Amino acid sequence: MTTPLLTARQLQAVIDANGDCIKILDLDARLLSMNTGGQVIMEVDDPQQCQDVVLTTLWEGEARAQLEAALDAARAGQTRTFTGEARTFKGTPKWWSVTVAPLRDEQGQITHLLATSRDITAQVRAEQAQQAAQAQQAQLLEDHAQHLEQRVHQQTQALDERAAALDAFVTFTEAVGSDIDQISLARQAFAAVQANLPDASLAYYELDTTHAVWRALIWSGDVSPDIVAQIQIGIPLHAPDFAPVLQHRVPIFVDGWDASSNDVSEAAAYGAVGLVPILIGGQVCALFTVGKQTTPQWTGREQAIVRAVGRGLTVALDRAAQARQLTQQRDDLNRRAQQLETLLQLTEDQGDVADPLALIGRAQALVLGLLPPGFAAYYEVHGGLWQVRVQTGVAPSPALQAAMDAGFPVGGLPSFDLVARTGEPSFVDTYDTGADVDQNVAQGVAAHATLPLIIGGQVRGLFNVPLFESLAWTPADEAVLIATVQHLGVVLERLEHSAQLQRSNAELQTSNQELEAFTYSVSHDLRAPVRHVEGFAALALKEMRRGDTARAERHLGVVVDAATRMETLLDAVLVLSRAGRIALTMQAVSLQKIVEQVMRDVTLIDPDHPVKWTVDPLPIVQGDSATLQQALRFLLENAVKFSPGEARVHVWAEDRGAEWAVLVQDEGVGFDPLYAGKLFGAFQRLHTQQEFAGAGIGLATVKRIVTRHGGHVWADGKPGQGATFGFSLPKQALPSSAAGT
Repeated sequence: MTTPLLTARQLQAVIDANGDCIKILDLDARLLSMNTGGQVIMEVDDPQQCQDVVLTTLWEGEARAQLEAALDAARAGQTRTFTGEARTFKGTPKWWSVTVAPLRDEQGQITHLLATSRDITAQVRAEQAQQAAQAQQAQLLEDHAQHLEQRVHQQTQALDERAAALDAFVTFTEAVGSDIDQISLARQAFAAVQANLPDASLAYYELDTTHAVWRALIWSGDVSPDIVAQIQIGIPLHAPDFAPVLQHRVPIFVDGWDASSNDVSEAAAYGAVGLVPILIGGQVCALFTVGKQTTPQWTGREQAIVRAVGRGLTVALDRAAQARQLTQQRDDLNRRAQQLETLLQLTEDQGDVADPLALIGRAQALVLGLLPPGFAAYYEVHGGLWQVRVQTGVAPSPALQAAMDAGFPVGGLPSFDLVARTGEPSFVDTYDTGADVDQNVAQGVAAHATLPLIIGGQVRGLFNVPLFESLAWTPADEAVLIATVQHLGVVLERLEHSAQLQRSNAELQTSNQELEAFTYSVSHDLRAPVRHVEGFAALALKEMRRGDTARAERHLGVVVDAATRMETLLDAVLVLSRAGRIALTMQAVSLQKIVEQVMRDVTLIDPDHPVKWTVDPLPIVQGDSATLQQALRFLLENAVKFSPGEARVHVWAEDRGAEWAVLVQDEGVGFDPLYAGKLFGAFQRLHTQQEFAGAGIGLATVKRIVTRHGGHVWADGKPGQGATFGFSLPKQALPSSAAGT
């Protein structure tokens, strides 16, 4: 089937619909016709306006020359395309992509020319904008390069200072080596500073808190006897240039030093003084001082040298202190063949012992019964230390026992760290005296085995058995001990799952109770403000109709109060709900820091309410920092709120074996102990809203948070005699899966 050809009218319609400007020219480039789309983009209002216009007259400059060249080419039978700028019939400048082609008759003779122009103004403008942006960016890069050159100069100077400091630090570090003597280390620091600052005089002071002075221990040889006599007596801690060092714990450099105001009148010859605090275990315990006689100012290079040597001295002295504290040594353990009865007895004990630590103690006793004389200790990581959780038997020396009680730094005990990292047991036939701790501390230990206790696929702790006699571990010995500890892990994991199930049941019961309380609140506590809104809104409307705006405003005030009360109750419900759903991140948490922050927050809530805080030293516990802070905030807020006049709040903790007890006591209005069990229920209140504002949800939130941590809550009080609220936290953190329920 042949497709019919389009008629001339149809072809013209297609051309007119085209968005490009399509023009028919005679051979002299006079405009004979233009399509409708072209008239639009060329801004032609009247087609007669462009009739017989010579096309070249619409172009200027270089673009006109390009057009003429394209016309000549078309007359010669060629098609040419070029890009140029020309104005429309209304004078609007535009960019065009122009193609000029010849039109031939049936005999092949060129009779007309076809010129097609496409508006590319937007494209050209975009390219021009891009070029301008690139030029601007190039200028910015040039400016930036100049700025960098200035910074390089400044940083070069700073690097020179750092290089001098690094040289001094390296010199000191190489000189001290493994030296741990305090006086020797200080003298090495003197030498390192004087090698770079020949005119410097130095002294090393110890903090004497009994007499509140800095007392000099040693000094450089150029210090005069008169100055020595003064600094041996001691410089008061409150001396103006010495006090900031103890307060801020950072080096202080003083230009134009006044010796008399610092109670060292004999040292008036020194014009500049530097004081560097020495921190051991995070506490300022000594002071490293440098004095200059030749100039009264410190340069950046000189300060950098003193800081670097002071930092090196601090590191060396801290290392020396740790070396004196590390008293553990690896014990070479002896072990005889162990029978499967050990595993069977451990399995039988599972039903009788619910406490995991007690079960570990049973396992230790069983193991020791099959081994030569020794003792067993089970360690877990707490606060960055390997700490003993269960011990059976006595360490061979008081020094070793003291070291175990203090705990070993994680990362500082290779035998423990390797087992914890790889999850593989370690059996040592003969103790290596230099492997872990000081050999004098570990006297009496000859062999040892250390095995990972794995629960839920993770290393929970280390089962360590030191023996007092050397032992060549046989494959049978190792297999039995490995099987015992592996089975212990399985039993403990089963106990944890059982405990988790019990906690889940308890939480479900608590949730059901809270749901009942919430149902009551919806039907009673929330309905009351809704009725107020409804009733007093109707009364206000009635008064407005009567024209009594004053009474209407009073009624509307009641409506606002009721709506606010309803919003408070709803917010409280959300707080309680989130406390039960938020994921817990179990980690070591400083209760001391949390309580200090909460005290500041509570004070800001009501700054006009006087409060006398008494906070005893608080421990580091295992828990979720954010939710524990929320629980303590509710308790401290209540202690202040329910204490008319000056509030007296006492916060302390008690070590109760496997758990910590945290208590908050006030001297406020108290409560009837008959209702103590009611206090921790949702929406339970013993006072009216007029007496003490609140939603009755705070203590319920505390209970939910503590329960999720594996603890419990309690309260004690008497009317008019204050109240004590407490909660417990297990010392052994719950597994993440259990804590997250």
